Amino acid sequence: MSNMIQKLVIDQSGVPLLKKYLDVSSLRHKLISGNIANVSTPRYRSKDVDFHGELRKAIGNNGHISGKRTHPSHLPLGQSRQDEPEIIVDKSNARNGINNVDIDKEMGDLAQNQIYYSIGARLLAKKFDGLKKAITSK
Repeated sequence: MSNMIQKLVIDQSGVPLLKKYLDVSSLRHKLISGNIANVSTPRYRSKDVDFHGELRKAIGNNGHISGKRTHPSHLPLGQSRQDEPEIIVDKSNARNGINNVDIDKEMGDLAQNQIYYSIGARLLAKKFDGLKKAITSK
């Protein structure tokens, strides 16, 4: 019964997409925080994730079937999704004489990402409020 509710209500309401949105935003926050924490670590390379690219992957499969590989030996089905977002390591030269972390850019990215996360959390809360009202209204 709960599997049917999952498929008919939760999956159709957009909750899985908002979950992916929050997951990618959370990962990006961890990467940016790591970059800031390592601003004075010699030879550290800054890391990021293509936030908008990951969202496009989550949204736009153009109607094609895509499968999730649960084992490396499995054959990909259609346009296969990656389990985790790809982490991009910046291999450019040192900008500050120590590493390639630009603290001003990282702080700006952190503020922007916080806004993205807050929006996603609010949208998800509104989705659940709507589902709750639909279930409890008479």
